[in-house]
Amino acid sequence: MELLAILGRGIQRKTQNGEWFLTEDLEVCDEKGAHLPVRVPVDDEDPNCLVGGGRMNLDAGYWLIMEHNPDVVVCAYGARSEYLVSVDGPSESEVMSGFLDTDMLVAHDSGWKPIRRRYMGPDITTWPREKTVPGPSNTNHELQNIFELAVERKLTKVGIVTVAVHYARSLLMAQRQLMKPEFAHLELQFFVSEDVILRANGRFDQLRVLFMHGSKAFMRTMFREARGINYFLAGNY
Repeated sequence: MELLAILGRGIQRKTQNGEWFLTEDLEVCDEKGAHLPVRVPVDDEDPNCLVGGGRMNLDAGYWLIMEHNPDVVVCAYGARSEYLVSVDGPSESEVMSGFLDTDMLVAHDSGWKPIRRRYMGPDITTWPREKTVPGPSNTNHELQNIFELAVERKLTKVGIVTVAVHYARSLLMAQRQLMKPEFAHLELQFFVSEDVILRANGRFDQLRVLFMHGSKAFMRTMFREARGINYFLAGNY
């Protein structure tokens, strides 16, 4: 693998003017399923409680870096969503990349020594908050951005990781993107974050996967994702 893309799943603050964090495994969204800028307590009985997964994607991506040693890593590689623009927030890529950089610096487990980025580790390429592209910020555009970067850097082997509920839609969109002549030469490998967490030799809390998959939020999100796939196939995404 030459390029690893860790897909975004949203960022939030814990308080109105606090620092930005990645979404937890479950999150309460607004009525349309959009992220709330300020996190509220998770309630699986709330009909607006859905799978977040920002932190889980990052944890899985961190492990994949250790396994595959990619040359380049991108996180949530796309323009800011409307909710971030509305509060003049950072790009999700900036926040996620910052957490990854910290994790890489303090890595330790089973004999691993702290990794010093100036000596080793991938190039973490960040999407800056001021950079915009035509059209809405969504998964399809994020995938296009990833593949365009691969072409620009002359990289052909691309890995992508995301949570299980997001997998089918992301894979379908990626396959459609790879039908474009400029991307047809790329070799794609997809990873499911929960699968990576479960085989990570106890590095992460594996019970969180069972909790997520057993939640009502998981089922709600699955239904929403199926609807999103139908919209995409109908050309309405």
